[in-house]
Amino acid sequence: MEKRRDAYIGVRVPKTLKELIRKVVERDTHLNEADFVRDAIREKIQRDAPELYRQLFQEAERNG
Repeated sequence: MEKRRDAYIGVRVPKTLKELIRKVVERDTHLNEADFVRDAIREKIQRDAPELYRQLFQEAERNG
């Protein structure tokens, strides 16, 4: 049986923030709002905890 590689995180945001995200998605290269949020999370972790970010990718390389 294959392990699922994705996990679901549900968050509530103010309507104004959701509308702002939608407008940004329309203007840039993100496929949709979820793609934007995933990218924002990656950027935040890379900026605030670069050692954890590097560790994640080193572990991924070792595991194939």
